[in-house]
Amino acid sequence: MFSGIIQCIAIIKLVIKKKNFLHLIIKTPNFFNYDLKRGDSIANNGCCLTISKINNNLLYFDIIKNTLDVTTFKEVKKGDYLNIEKSLKLIDFIGGHLVSGHITGIAKIIKINNYVYSKTIWLKPYYKSQMKYIIKKGFICIDGISLTIDKIHINQFSINLIPETIIKTSLSNKKINQYVNIEVDLYTKISVSTIEKLFYQ
Repeated sequence: MFSGIIQCIAIIKLVIKKKNFLHLIIKTPNFFNYDLKRGDSIANNGCCLTISKINNNLLYFDIIKNTLDVTTFKEVKKGDYLNIEKSLKLIDFIGGHLVSGHITGIAKIIKINNYVYSKTIWLKPYYKSQMKYIIKKGFICIDGISLTIDKIHINQFSINLIPETIIKTSLSNKKINQYVNIEVDLYTKISVSTIEKLFYQ
């Protein structure tokens, strides 16, 4: 589990693409890897990946077809930036919301409003069915970042970026028409699914 509070930004140093498989090497800040070991889970842009190798401040990951099919990793390239978070420990403070690292889909950035100290980003999920789990003032995880849903309009929704999020994550550099990973809130999904079963059986 993760909290959606980004701990650092990493840069992709190497991408090796094969049929239905991707080998990824990222470079993290020097302080980040000190307590990591092979087999640990790391959220990369919100996607839980397992470390296959560590070499100083380089982390290695293997990404299979199932993950490629539902995330933005099929489009990543050398030089791209990733939001990174280590998995939670039982004693950790949860500053965001509980995030599983299991991406539920992708969304397209359709509008960006820039203000003096903040940004508002409008997104459209690739699968319209995701919208039933996106509730005004509810939680959503975007590229690994725990955010609050601000407004909803038909098949679109908006989120706001405060100065801290703009400074410490890669979301501030995203452009219109780019895609991001999204994970809808697990508890919202369970609640909606339960209600659907009760009323549509």
